[in-house]
Amino acid sequence: MKSTFSRRETVFLSVFFLMIYSLGTVFSAAAELFPDHTAKDLTISCSFKASPAETGTNSFRMMTDEKVKTCFVLGRKDSWLEIRSAEGIRGVSVMLMKKGMNDDSYDLQVEDEAEGWKTIAQSRYLSNWHELDAPAYHLRLLPTGGDRLRIAEIRLFGEGEKPDEIQDWQDTDKADLMLLACHPDDEVLWFAGLMPVYADRGYKVQLVMMTPMDGERQLELLQCAWHCGMRYYPYFIGLKDVNGQKDLERQYRLWQGKEKVHSLVTECFRKFRPEVVVTHGENGEYGHSAHKATADSAKVCLKYAADNRMFPESAEKCGVWQIKKLYLHEYDKDRVTMNWNRPLDSFGGKTGFDIAGEAFLYHLSQRVIGRYQFKPVGDHDNTAFGLYYTNVGKDTGLNDFMENIR
Repeated sequence: MKSTFSRRETVFLSVFFLMIYSLGTVFSAAAELFPDHTAKDLTISCSFKASPAETGTNSFRMMTDEKVKTCFVLGRKDSWLEIRSAEGIRGVSVMLMKKGMNDDSYDLQVEDEAEGWKTIAQSRYLSNWHELDAPAYHLRLLPTGGDRLRIAEIRLFGEGEKPDEIQDWQDTDKADLMLLACHPDDEVLWFAGLMPVYADRGYKVQLVMMTPMDGERQLELLQCAWHCGMRYYPYFIGLKDVNGQKDLERQYRLWQGKEKVHSLVTECFRKFRPEVVVTHGENGEYGHSAHKATADSAKVCLKYAADNRMFPESAEKCGVWQIKKLYLHEYDKDRVTMNWNRPLDSFGGKTGFDIAGEAFLYHLSQRVIGRYQFKPVGDHDNTAFGLYYTNVGKDTGLNDFMENIR
């Protein structure tokens, strides 16, 4: 049978299929040279048991649906969650939904034939990573704080390396740079590439949030911060998310008074001992009173933190601390313009703007509302800051928050 292809077409197809074969060989060789050691996700194959049992409105699916807005709630304060797996579990990730002032602590236990249930790890944060020393096939989460656990997400992993997106937080008592933001999403909307840029440069960046005191927005914040390269657990001051309608004094009253707010912010400065603090603008960007109160508190408390006569209880607990520099967003004196558009090595060449835009997507509750969206620069320039206070000299045009910090 005569071919329907011309000689030129036959040569072209031969070369094309040869290239495809060669690429396949290259990819196969690369896979052998650089194997993927990421741990297998066992969650879908695990079985769960709780007392009382799950119901249609309180299902185990609500803690395995990869949505932090849903959670499985243990039915009683004295109940627990059991987990069984046919394959050995080597890593456990647990995200908890906080409600009010509830104590969300738990023990992670493994069944031991000789000793019964044996505690192998304890919770420290709202998002916890537990790496097991040996494979486990029967685990349980046992509440220890006297309140019912609200489990937003649980994931179980086998042998291998922790996936990059799984949060494994640590603490610091000495930050280089502190970002003091008001609401979850403000940390990228108004400060854009600050977190990824300074994380990429190797600085210890501590994120501190004025609000909220509980709920899914805390978990969205953790996802956003982790994506931005934060590895020190964000600190929630714990104020209620209320709006004083552009009135600074009303905002303080809604937050139960200036003394309470200033004591909390002062303790925060003393606790983390940052060299530099960056926070909102005096006008609260678009006039938001909670943003104004955040900026006002930073201005007042940088003095209080260094004075042992102010809030002596936290001075005794943490010691006093002198912040060296305070920057305010959109402050019109001693201006600096930050470059969030340079490639970052630790983020694969993406820019601070790129990472901030990706991280904002974790704030699903705010995206659903549709009120805000991340923009590079934006209506309230998120590259524009001013040096409100310094005791280490004026900036010299380097556009670097850490200038003059040794």
